[in-house]
Amino acid sequence: MQPREPYNSDVSDREWKILCPLFPEKGRLGRPPRYEKREVFNAIQYVTKTGCAWRDVPHDLPPWRLVYHYFSKWQKLGLWQKFNDALRDKVRAKHGKKKPRLRASSTLRRLKWLTNPENAATMQARRW
Repeated sequence: MQPREPYNSDVSDREWKILCPLFPEKGRLGRPPRYEKREVFNAIQYVTKTGCAWRDVPHDLPPWRLVYHYFSKWQKLGLWQKFNDALRDKVRAKHGKKKPRLRASSTLRRLKWLTNPENAATMQARRW
C-alpha cells in the first residue's frame, strides 16, 4: 500500500512515541491486524477534529466501521483518558509544572459507595 498524504489531524511522531506504549498488547491468537493502530488513531482524530460523520471517513484511511469499533473499544478501556493524561503531563513537564493531584470525582465516589455490599443493601431496603 502506498503512503498517503498526511492530514492536519494526524498524530505527530513525537506524540505517537508517547501514546504507543499505552495501547493494550496484542494477543497471541487471531489473525494479524490489517491496519496499524496509528492509522486507526489518525482516522479517529480526523473525525473528532473535522466533526464529520463516521461514514465520511476518507477512503485512504481505514474503513469507518473498523474506526468506530476501535473508538468504542478504547473508550470502554479508558484509553482516551490515559492518552489525554500522558500528553498533558508531557506538556506540563515541558513547562516546568508538576503533575496535578488526582482527586476522585463525585461520580467515582458514588460508584465506590454503591459497590460496597452493605451500602447496596441499604439502598435496596430504602427502595422498598
